[in-house]
Amino acid sequence: MFKWFLFLLVLCFLYYVREIFPPFIMGGIIAYLLLPLVKRLGNSARIDHRWAVAIIYLLFVAAIALLFWRFGAKVIDEFTMLVAQRQEIVTNLVSQISTAFNWQLDVEQSTNEILSSLEQNIGTPGEIAHLGALVSKGMLSMLVTVVSSIYLILDSKRVGDFFLRFLPKERRQTALELCRQMNSILSKYLKGQAILILLMFGVAYVILHFVFHLKYALLIAMLSGFLEIIPVLGPILATTIATVVGIAQIGVDSALFIILCYTGARWAEDYIIVPRVMGHYVELHPLAVIFAVLCGEVIAGALGMLIAIPVAASIKVILDFCYPSVEMNK
Repeated sequence: MFKWFLFLLVLCFLYYVREIFPPFIMGGIIAYLLLPLVKRLGNSARIDHRWAVAIIYLLFVAAIALLFWRFGAKVIDEFTMLVAQRQEIVTNLVSQISTAFNWQLDVEQSTNEILSSLEQNIGTPGEIAHLGALVSKGMLSMLVTVVSSIYLILDSKRVGDFFLRFLPKERRQTALELCRQMNSILSKYLKGQAILILLMFGVAYVILHFVFHLKYALLIAMLSGFLEIIPVLGPILATTIATVVGIAQIGVDSALFIILCYTGARWAEDYIIVPRVMGHYVELHPLAVIFAVLCGEVIAGALGMLIAIPVAASIKVILDFCYPSVEMNK
């Protein structure tokens, strides 16, 4: 009885301090991705894992710095121009749609209503700029993420032993087998997602910049890549953003080809790349995927949507182990 009371007390405490979890969760994800590299480098080069961690993190920081040096200024310029020209972009969008569908719209009034709605949901440019006041909090979260990922890599065995101690001895081998199965699924999923993000970013940039010659192509391509993280809903949102910007710049008829290009890229991912890269390890029904993503958004916002599918896949492994599937008699 006391153990259950203590367990409920811990759950209540964790729920009360849930806002501090995102940096630690991101640190855990980073540690999970980098741990195989650390082990491989340490074993192949015969160096201490602490040196392997230092080398990998220095290379990671150098890669981030190189990407920022190469693309950072352009992304910032495109974002600044997008905010400064929002009135012109929305006006062109409304005008193009009104002309294409022969709608009698008051372009100026419709533009003001759309901008007002966006500012109510997202914030005014002044308020968005004011977010710079939160930079210190963001830097602290980044520091916690990096530090926690380093400690989780270095102390991965001790972390595993800590959780195993709460299980009876006769069940520890079963728990290790479940962890092995979940690790097989999650490693495939996360590696596949990383490849898909880079691939979608490259394809979207080629389509938007070299084919349609759109402004803000780099910014939209980056969004398209990162939105791959969100299953089902992310690609739809990425296509919508690219199409809306395309309508404002090149017209409705030409922008429809953006939808076709994004749809073609998505089909290539689903039927060629995903089976080869990720296989069928995350065997979740589409409705289960949508439900998991929406639950993740309600519980933890964007971070919840990010980890919804891995968590759902892990739960499926546990359920399949505890309750093997059976076929109903026809």
